Amino acid sequence: MVQVSVIIINYNTFQLTSEAIASIQQHTKGVSYEIILVDNASTECSPALFTERFGNSIKLVQNPDNSGFAKGNNLGIQHASGETILLFNSDAACLNDALTLTYEALAADPKLGIATARLEFPTGQLQYQCGRFPSARLQLVELLRLQKLLGPARAGRLLQGGFFHHLSDSEPDWVWGTYFHFRRQILTELPGQRLPDEFFMYAEDLEWSYAIRKLGYSIRYVASAHILHHFSQSTRREKQLNQQRMILQNEDVFLRREYGAVRTKAYYLTRWLGLRLLRNPDSSQVELARQYKRLLQNKGLL
Repeated sequence: MVQVSVIIINYNTFQLTSEAIASIQQHTKGVSYEIILVDNASTECSPALFTERFGNSIKLVQNPDNSGFAKGNNLGIQHASGETILLFNSDAACLNDALTLTYEALAADPKLGIATARLEFPTGQLQYQCGRFPSARLQLVELLRLQKLLGPARAGRLLQGGFFHHLSDSEPDWVWGTYFHFRRQILTELPGQRLPDEFFMYAEDLEWSYAIRKLGYSIRYVASAHILHHFSQSTRREKQLNQQRMILQNEDVFLRREYGAVRTKAYYLTRWLGLRLLRNPDSSQVELARQYKRLLQNKGLL
């Protein structure tokens, strides 16, 4: 059995995906691994080009439909034989032997369910991926500016996100699906023995982290493992609004199911108040406040 099964979902990103595969092969020295590439019905080029370039060093799985990120990963997992599973974004790349570092973290602690890495933009700027689960209490801490009384270190540990410097290891509530390394045995404890995959895209990593934490496992951010993440930010406002809408829609489904109506609305109220009280909100913050107000009123998102 190999130690790490790497699952990469490709959808019309041949060059980036090729760079992701090459980076894993270049930097991974300390663990045995396999790469399973799931092509989600790409139209950019023939998926066979991957096997022409990488040969038998990858397993190519051709999905006849673009079934989304979560379902694509579950399809890839069906073909995996590794002791651990690493979900690796097609727009990511290893900068060091990250696979070994996160595998060693998992191997050293049987109650550690997920290990993730430090994510960087091509400029070297860090991405703040560690988060706390949605919480009205923590939103009130921010709303009342109580984090200023705690000091930067304590505020970072408590609130995570942009308050945490991401330069040292941490145990967040949830992490992005960009680099999502977990122990295979967890699947046997999840409903259907698979990752939740009801969402086509966005908020699935929140749902995965929540499901795994409910089983009693912890999550660790391994700061010494470095990953480049292109994380393209579209300048098209229409696309940004569509992404925001999908995230809110999926989070609403998740929160109402896991938190119930009252707790969910308390969270929405504190989020809306925080946005409304901003002195100089930008257009995206104004739009986000409008959407939270509609969620509070049980209206559909615009």
